[in-house]
Amino acid sequence: MKKLLIPSIIGIILFTSFVSANSTLHYETVKNNNEINLESNGFINITALEAWDLMNNSDDGRQISIDIRRWDEYSSERIDTPNNEDWPRWFPYEFTSGGPGPIKNEGILLDIFMKIYQNKEIIIYCRTGRRTGISAQILVDNGFTGTIYNMVNGITEWKSEGLPTIEGLI
Repeated sequence: MKKLLIPSIIGIILFTSFVSANSTLHYETVKNNNEINLESNGFINITALEAWDLMNNSDDGRQISIDIRRWDEYSSERIDTPNNEDWPRWFPYEFTSGGPGPIKNEGILLDIFMKIYQNKEIIIYCRTGRRTGISAQILVDNGFTGTIYNMVNGITEWKSEGLPTIEGLI
C-alpha cells in the first residue's frame, strides 16, 4: 500500500501543478497599503480578505493558491477561488495527523515544489495558519525566489469571513 501511496501523491502534485499557467512575479499592493512590506522572515502575512482581494484582481498578476493541509482535509473542503482556472493546488505538509511534520522532511516533495512554483506568486493556507507559517519559512530557507503570501488564519478565517468553499472533490 505504501509503495502505491507515495507515487500516487507525487503524481497528483505533478498533475495539478503543471495544469497551472505561468505566473509573473509582481510586487504590487496588498489591501489598503500602497506597498508590500515583506516580513523580516521573507514572506508576506495576509488575511483571508486580502487573499480574496489578490485573487480577484488580475491587474496584480496571478497568484496560485496552495492548500498545504493533509489530503483528507483538502478533499473534504477547500477554498473556492473566483476564477475556476485558479482552483487551489494541494501540496502536503504532512501525510497523516500527527505525522513527521514539515515538508523539509520529505526532500523529494520539497524539490518538486521548488521546481514547479519557483519565481511564482503563491498564496499558501492551511486550517489555522500554523503549518503555513512553518512551510513559508522552510521555502524561504531553501531558496524559494517567488512571492509567498501566507494566509495567517487559514481556511478557518476564510469561512468566518463568509468567503466561498468547495466541499468534496468535485
